[in-house]
Amino acid sequence: MENTNLNPDEKRSLLKEYNHRINNDLQALLAFIKLQRRFGIDNDEIINSSCVSIASISAIQNMMYDTDDDENYISTRGFFEDFIKILNEYYSKFNIKFSNEIKTDFNIHPKKMFHLMFLINEMINLSINFSFEDGAQNQISFNLEKIGEKCLLTYSDNGSGIKETISESSRRTVLFEQLIKQIDGSLESSDSNSIISIEFSY
Repeated sequence: MENTNLNPDEKRSLLKEYNHRINNDLQALLAFIKLQRRFGIDNDEIINSSCVSIASISAIQNMMYDTDDDENYISTRGFFEDFIKILNEYYSKFNIKFSNEIKTDFNIHPKKMFHLMFLINEMINLSINFSFEDGAQNQISFNLEKIGEKCLLTYSDNGSGIKETISESSRRTVLFEQLIKQIDGSLESSDSNSIISIEFSY
C-alpha cells in the first residue's frame, strides 16, 4: 500500500513507527537468542533458527507494507506460504517436507504472527532433536484456524512426536513454555504424542 498523498509530517510519523516496529522485532530476536544460549542450545541450531527468524521478519514487514488493512493486519495464509519457503531453504539438510494445512484465511496482528513464528520454529527444532530418526523422510505440518475469539495452532510431525519432550521438566520445556506465554496461549490436551494444539486469544 503506497501513501502518495501524505504530507512531510505524516511521512515522518509513518517512518518513525516503521523504525520502531523493526527495532522491537530485532530486540525480541536478540532476547530470544540470549535465552537459547542461556539454556545451552547448540550454536548451529541458534544460527539456523535466527536465519529463519530474520527472513520471517522481512516477510512480515513486506506484508504489512502491502496490506490494505488500516491496522496492518496480515493474511495468515499468505504468511505461511512465505514461511514454508523460508523453512524449506534453511532446513533442507534435515530432509523435511513441510505442509501448510490452512484452509480458511483470516488476518492477524503482525506481532502475534511474529511470536507464532518463534513458537513453530522451536517445535521444528524439537522434532529434529527428539522425534525424527536419521535417514527418515520427515514431515511436519501445521494449521492455524480462528474459532470465535480464539485461534488454534495445530502442529504435527511423522516421527515419535514431541509431546512427551515438552511435558518433561527440562530447559527445552522452559523455553517452549515461555514462547506460549508470549501469545497468551495454552497447551490443549491430546491423546496423540505427534500432535500439539495450542489455543490463544485472537
